[in-house]
Amino acid sequence: MKRCGKEIILLTEPLNSTLKDGKYISCSHCGSKNLFKETETDDLRECMKARRYKRDSRGCIEQY
Repeated sequence: MKRCGKEIILLTEPLNSTLKDGKYISCSHCGSKNLFKETETDDLRECMKARRYKRDSRGCIEQY
């Protein structure tokens, strides 16, 4: 994204249905509508291989 530079992962089916209904997709961090598609895959594990993740003290998965 242009504004915040953060990465979001969207599932293919909900994304396609949202766009099909005439709605738009925006960044959950900054609200920007300028999103860039980098890779498209049906397997979340492929997206997570490129980076390292761990669980924090609250149980949330975060990138480090």
